[in-house]
This record gives sequence, C-alpha cells and structure tokens, in this order.
Amino acid sequence: MLRPVFARSTVRSLFLTAHHSRTSLAPLSKYSVMSFHYKPNTEPPKEMAVFNNLAKIASESGKFRRVLWTGRNSQLVIMTIPVGGEIGEEIHTVDQHLSFHSGTGKAIVNGKTEVVAPGDVVIVPAGAQHNFVNTSETPLIISTVYAPAEHKADTVHSTREEGERLEAEGKDEPPEWALDLHKGDKD
Repeated sequence: MLRPVFARSTVRSLFLTAHHSRTSLAPLSKYSVMSFHYKPNTEPPKEMAVFNNLAKIASESGKFRRVLWTGRNSQLVIMTIPVGGEIGEEIHTVDQHLSFHSGTGKAIVNGKTEVVAPGDVVIVPAGAQHNFVNTSETPLIISTVYAPAEHKADTVHSTREEGERLEAEGKDEPPEWALDLHKGDKD
C-alpha cells in the first residue's frame, strides 16, 4: 500500500491504491504516480514526504528534469537523459547527490571519468565541473538531491535545451524560502 507523499488531502485521491507492492513494476491504478497528477510543494514543507519506489517514479516521468520536492535545505529532482544525450557540462554552487536507476553512462567530474550504472551514487561537491553522458541504448534515469535547492520548486523541463534556456533567462531559480543557504555563497 502506498503511503502519503504530500498533504493528506492531495494524497488520498492520488496515491493510495489497495494492493500496491513496493517492488512491483506493474502499472498502478488510474491514480498512479505515472501521470504526475500532484503538484510539487511550492511552500516550505511541514510534513514528511515519502516516495515509494523512487526508481519507478523516475522511470515514468519521461521529462528531462522534474522537481519532486523542495525543502529549505535540499531538493529532490528526477531526470531522464535520452539515448545519446547528456546533462551538459555545468558547475553548481550547491552539493549534488545523484542516484542512477537505469541505463549506463559516464560521470565526468573535474576531468575524471567513471562508468555509472543502476545502483551507483555519485556525489558532486559544490564548485566541481561535471557532466553525465548516457552511453546506453535506453534512457539514463537519475534521481538527484541538491543541497540546498538548485531549481524552481515546480520545475518541469521537457528537454535539456528548455532547461538551459529557462536557467539563462533566470526563470528557474529556487524559491525565496529556500535561498537562505545560497546567501552565504554570494557574500
């Protein structure tokens, strides 16, 4: 049985199914996570968030980047890197922990390359130049935690190009209530 993920009123109608197994990859009911009928929190959370079978949730997103949850000190994001695609070389002012759920790829951090596969975790410290490249014949599915938040709380980018454009236009900034930790980086 799925447990609540967000506010109880939202979760009851969207995430509860009578006979769901945590390890099952069978489709859920018409209220499944697959259709993403919930809204990510856009205010500071006050309740616990539980994402049962995060690998399954991430694999069903189909979007390049989707924010699932944003707190004052961290943010959970899922990503789907298409065959032949990559995240793109970047440097953050925040730490990033990436968990790989399907596909294989190359993690390139500060010029060092490692092969990554399902079950692997890569931690990229703030200030490190990095990129992740899909080398498999299937999408590279990732969940990542930024600490503190890196993106707007309700971000959904269909493609890498869309994400880069919105970031360049300043339209993908963390919410004000999650920016307190960023202030130290700018002083």
